[in-house]
Amino acid sequence: MNNINPVIRAVDVGYGNTKFIRNIVNGRAEADHFPSIVNRPSVNKNSFQESPDIYQVVVNGNRYEVGPGIDAALEGGVRIMHENYIETEDYMALMYGALTQMDVDVIDLLVVGLPVDLMSSKRSLLEKRLVGSHRVGNRDVQIKKVNAVAQPLGGFLHYASQAKLLEELSSTRNLLIDPGFFTVDFLVSTGLREISGKSGSHPTGMSAYLKAVAKGISEDLSINYDNISHIDEGIRKGRFRLYGQDVDLAKYHQAALTEIMPAVDAISNKVGDGRSIDQIILVGGGARIFLDPIKKLLPKHHVHCDEHSVLANVLGFQKIGEAWYARNHREVA
Repeated sequence: MNNINPVIRAVDVGYGNTKFIRNIVNGRAEADHFPSIVNRPSVNKNSFQESPDIYQVVVNGNRYEVGPGIDAALEGGVRIMHENYIETEDYMALMYGALTQMDVDVIDLLVVGLPVDLMSSKRSLLEKRLVGSHRVGNRDVQIKKVNAVAQPLGGFLHYASQAKLLEELSSTRNLLIDPGFFTVDFLVSTGLREISGKSGSHPTGMSAYLKAVAKGISEDLSINYDNISHIDEGIRKGRFRLYGQDVDLAKYHQAALTEIMPAVDAISNKVGDGRSIDQIILVGGGARIFLDPIKKLLPKHHVHCDEHSVLANVLGFQKIGEAWYARNHREVA
């Protein structure tokens, strides 16, 4: 194993977005992401779309398209939203899509993320599945070692590093909240050490909010509309259109917030009024949507919200990987 210049990368295949470290330039990680939408093209030889933003991958002989160029407004793309998602071909298609964008053939250490509630049951399975050689496009990528990490820890480490609070937060009791597409993960820690019994996941993430927005649109336009991927894209881009007309998604915000309150209640059941919590850090793709409900739940705290919430986890995973590798591969004097 090359200890001098090890190749360390991070990928977080979330229910909403797949985030990855594309490259390391002058010691800085370059991160990117695309929606976790998988398109299965027909068997027609010409069915692959010609676009640099659509990544063509093959898993177990089956062809898939992933990437930022997959149009969420069109039919055909699907999301994987169940607890066994890491065992699916769709998961591997998203993982391979991320690997196609890394200009490396050997990865000494790959750090990946898992929801908090899946760490005990799925961690070993995922790590074993990803170790080895993978055919990605027209090349083979060898992954030598895989570490799976609870998703909120990545966002916490990134925020602490960016805010120059790493030393301070390493000794405080922190509540880390990561609202993803399907689950809201939360974890109480002292530094990076999880405090037993105070963590969990709740299946009321951004998808519940988006379904409520879709319901409002359906009622207003007298149609049956359920393309939550398109709504999610509209929120991220700041513009949503149907029938060639702009639709103001903000009008559905307050009603949709009620749908995510079960997740907020689940956090309340674990931490109460938060009197023993020193810091609250909110990260993840749904961080901005969840900010006001968390502030109302814990009004005596200042809630830190990572401005780069979508990429926070994977950037933190990269730091975790680099620190782990350095600690475990020190040169013997």
